Amino acid sequence: MSSETSTTLVPTRLGRLAVRTVGDGPTAVLWHSMFVDSRSFDRVSADLGRERRLVLVDGPGWGASDPLERRTTMAQCALAAEDLLDALAERGVVDPGPVDWVGNAWGGHVGYRLAGTRPARLRTLVAASAPTFPLPESRRRTLGLLSHVVERTGPRGPLRSAVVSAQLTDATREHDPAAVGVVNACLDDARPRSVAETLRSFVVGRSDLGSELRRSPVPVLLLAGDDRGDLTPEQARESAADCADARVVVVPGARTLLPLERPGEFSAAVLQFWERHPPRPR
Repeated sequence: MSSETSTTLVPTRLGRLAVRTVGDGPTAVLWHSMFVDSRSFDRVSADLGRERRLVLVDGPGWGASDPLERRTTMAQCALAAEDLLDALAERGVVDPGPVDWVGNAWGGHVGYRLAGTRPARLRTLVAASAPTFPLPESRRRTLGLLSHVVERTGPRGPLRSAVVSAQLTDATREHDPAAVGVVNACLDDARPRSVAETLRSFVVGRSDLGSELRRSPVPVLLLAGDDRGDLTPEQARESAADCADARVVVVPGARTLLPLERPGEFSAAVLQFWERHPPRPR
């Protein structure tokens, strides 16, 4: 495989997904968190790309991918990820066979679903800031109502501030304007209808994914920031304890977007995990 960086659109059941490929070697798929796109991985792509052929995905409705204009499910999202892998292998963009999956929040949830239903697709799974349990009912109701506001106005004003605050720590927002700029750029490019439908489909409508993770034989690394209320380090350790092969790394000074806020610590943890679970010779 060539190490040249390229971008392509790949048809899936949830529309065309935009992907960038970076680096060389065995394939690793990087899928971002809600409210951002694949640019949130740019600070780690150079380090990870020295060991893997990275496929940086813009999830359905985000970045350069097609708009998402209907409500769907996490199950359909995971099937779209399979569509993506099949198409890229057929085109010769990546090698066929299992991949290393690296997901931040939403991307981790897609990884849980794949690990539980199609474990042969994954060589390893890294899930950062990705709770296995659904949102509490009160938050589901609140976000459901907010989705209708977003659909009318887009992520602007106080809503924009709330989103940025949920993604980044106070210290990052004060001292790292470039990180704030990445989140704002992703939100500037977001289409209101797509934001609303992805929020309803993959956050409000998210079911319990713990059973998917528990039955999977795939080696798992759970990364937890020390400043995210809905996934504490203790909750991550509880999830790992029920897995066949899982470990937890706590990243200090991070909330949701670990690869953006703490790229050095994120890359080091992922590379160490990959070193412990090297690809088998083909």
